[in-house]
Amino acid sequence: MQRMQTTVQENMDNLQASMMPYANEFKDKFNQNVEELKGRLTPRASELKATIDQNLEDLRRSLAPLAEGVQEKLNHQLEGLAFQMKKNAEELQTKVSANVDQLQKKLAPLVEDVHSKLRGNTEGLQKSLEDLNSQLDQQVEEFRRTVEPLGEMFNKALVQQMEQFRQQLGSNSGDVQGHLSFLEKSLREKVSSFMGTLGKKESPDQPLALPLPEQVQEQVQPNPPNPVES
Repeated sequence: MQRMQTTVQENMDNLQASMMPYANEFKDKFNQNVEELKGRLTPRASELKATIDQNLEDLRRSLAPLAEGVQEKLNHQLEGLAFQMKKNAEELQTKVSANVDQLQKKLAPLVEDVHSKLRGNTEGLQKSLEDLNSQLDQQVEEFRRTVEPLGEMFNKALVQQMEQFRQQLGSNSGDVQGHLSFLEKSLREKVSSFMGTLGKKESPDQPLALPLPEQVQEQVQPNPPNPVES
């Protein structure tokens, strides 16, 4: 009987030892994916602000043929337009990043629960994984519903600010109207790219960040104990 107990204990020890790297990889992969998502947001936000700078410089050049007094007034208004659009871009990035942090905070306890079960006693692991996958789908869907209106709000503010500037231009529009339309189109495309980053899915050949319950279940099946000598 003592030999049987020893053999079973050895099998359980071997199981826990074999699952340690998998447990750490599981948790690390979750954190890595969240950080990668945050990392993709920063360049997109920078591109958005760079587009504003580039197109506004074109607008300034288009004001050159106007009379000096008119040009100075419109340049001042243009600076105000640039400031407001950049502020909108920064607010968009801040709000989206805050929602990513909130998503991570909601899922982290579930990931930690699975991680601890993989490291130690695997009892209840199947249910923990099912809870995690269920919450993952729910929280990601809630995240997308929350951030999608942010892009729409940016575009709405953009339209209003452009219209105000067009009214300020009045009869002095010249070639400026064409540059304004191009700026609006460019910014809409950048915002679409920025928001599209949030919906980017991994390709089928990439490993899942969070394994499905049956995948882990296969990993945690203990080897049958060695035959006990009679």
